[in-house]
Amino acid sequence: MNLSYEIEKPISDLNPLTSLIKYIVLFIVLFLSSWVAIPLFLSKGRATRVNPITQFLAENAFIFSFLITIAIISWFIYNSRKQYKFGEVYRIDFNDAEQKLYIKSINLSNNLEKETDYDYKNISFSIYNTKDALFGKQRILSIFNHNNPVHVINIDRTGWCRNENIDNLIYKAKNWVQHHV
Repeated sequence: MNLSYEIEKPISDLNPLTSLIKYIVLFIVLFLSSWVAIPLFLSKGRATRVNPITQFLAENAFIFSFLITIAIISWFIYNSRKQYKFGEVYRIDFNDAEQKLYIKSINLSNNLEKETDYDYKNISFSIYNTKDALFGKQRILSIFNHNNPVHVINIDRTGWCRNENIDNLIYKAKNWVQHHV
């Protein structure tokens, strides 16, 4: 039996110019805000009271502001690189005859498409439900190959929420261990 789940192929709005502008603005905002934040967070009690750490940071504010800004931007770049490593999944095919799972994805940073296949015996699924004030209810489907995460699909924040068969995919993922071990 072959089952296929698909959404419209995601389109990237990312280009080098927008990325450059985003990181320049982020650098400026973080750099300037760290000039204010460093003394306030490290002072004991009131901001007018000076302690040795605050005094040291105030004397070397440029260096510490620069280091904090670079560290935060590096963290953002690392997370976005990790996010685009395997791309956004837009098609999942279960091929029971070959005992393989085929996944098509697109890398939104460079618009390259990729198709990967995994043996049924090596894959597992995890469904994680979360709810917060910013994004609301989210269902996150993780696909593992040899217990290493290879794809993460946030169902409620991507086009997968509009797929009419998404409940069947979630049911199949939840019951995967019972049927394919």
